Amino acid sequence: MILIVVLDGLRPDLLTPRQMPWLSRMAAGGAFCTASHATFPTATRINSSSLTTGCQPGRHGIVGNELYARAVDPLKAVSCADHRALQAVAASEGDRLLSVPTLGERLRAAGKRMVALGSGSPGTTFLLDPTQAGPVVNWAAAWPEATQEEVVRRWGGMLDVSSSSAERTEFVTRALTEYLLPAEQPDVAVIWVTEPDHAQHHAGLGVPETVEMLGWADRWLEGLVGRLEVEYPGALDCMITSDHGFSTISHHVSLREEREALEATLPVALEPGDLVFAGNGLYLNGQALEYLPEIREALGARPWVGGLFVRDDLIDCCADTLPQSAVGGGGHPRSPEILFSGAWSAEPNAAGIPGLTQSPSGNVASHGMASPFDVNNTLVAWGPSFQEGVTSGVPCGIVDIAPTVLQLLGVQAEGMDGRVLEELLRNGPNPADAPVVRTHRRGRLGAGRDQIAEYSEAGGHRYLDRVTVVEA
Repeated sequence: MILIVVLDGLRPDLLTPRQMPWLSRMAAGGAFCTASHATFPTATRINSSSLTTGCQPGRHGIVGNELYARAVDPLKAVSCADHRALQAVAASEGDRLLSVPTLGERLRAAGKRMVALGSGSPGTTFLLDPTQAGPVVNWAAAWPEATQEEVVRRWGGMLDVSSSSAERTEFVTRALTEYLLPAEQPDVAVIWVTEPDHAQHHAGLGVPETVEMLGWADRWLEGLVGRLEVEYPGALDCMITSDHGFSTISHHVSLREEREALEATLPVALEPGDLVFAGNGLYLNGQALEYLPEIREALGARPWVGGLFVRDDLIDCCADTLPQSAVGGGGHPRSPEILFSGAWSAEPNAAGIPGLTQSPSGNVASHGMASPFDVNNTLVAWGPSFQEGVTSGVPCGIVDIAPTVLQLLGVQAEGMDGRVLEELLRNGPNPADAPVVRTHRRGRLGAGRDQIAEYSEAGGHRYLDRVTVVEA
């Protein structure tokens, strides 16, 4: 069996023997990727969808942690953390939420089984398999209906919002080990754990509360893998990843104030809903769309903005601006007219952890930007299918997990943006021999500044490393 575990928000540089001794030992004995990438924007629901589709957001369609769907609400975005909001978006568009096939669907078509569980938001878990090709269990809900009925029968009900992240994780762990594994006999099990993301958001990076949570996650993972190794002796492959990195917020941005400032630059009075911020996106409706170049110019001049990308079909009206396809987006009907990233630096926080960012988030620390501290995610693999004692600096990413899993199970992985991680597989090539190409693309930002999207390439696949700002 293949076990995929997502430790939400785990930065690879925080995976240390002091903080996570067990996972550090497993990484040293297996394959540890130092150059793994989240997809941009580096947010949870986007990367949940990239994990399960092997595609960039411009193809799978979850283009933000929030989505703006005019048919659902013409005035504001809906949160992708809410599975009901996701279902409403899908219903408004013909019932297809992810625009490309999922890992679960591909496995089901090949006569194989996948189960998915998560202790994060219901929306994050739902996105792992939104068509329920196999059973899906979250702490608050489960799909299909028969799965939730069985969970309720066994444990008396789902959890409520007062439950802790540890309680939620224990709940879905029991659902996996005591119910879904024996009942489904899956070929693949995906379990998404909300820590250390939750602690890092609210307490920050490098503080005692967060360090304690890293240790908790390490012990939980050791316990889960230990149980599964008894059930699958010599036949358990593990892939441990995260959906993004993390940065300390140095400046909090008010999107309400930003919207008002943008409106003030225009010669017309906009109507409610003409400018809608959603995640890293700015949607333009009504008269606002007529002033796209002016709005792009005004937003690009804001000092907190560290990257600005225009939807590909509109790029001709914004000279020298980078298109959204330069950062993995821009090709989906849900794509915003403007996509942005916050400015960042490598300066340390008070605990000595590098990586500061300017962000609309109200938390102590967050993610979502094109900073290398947000982009670089964790990826560790071990088991009978993987090389031992290998540290790989070959560029790779969360989009590569699904095609690699399909390869291990003998299933075709055509049509994905990701690649098979051959350099991690047993009898595969030595990662040290893999050629890596560095490229970049430059465009105008605003206020005398340019932006440079920097990439690394391997095996014909390109990964966004960062977006930096320089003087024009």
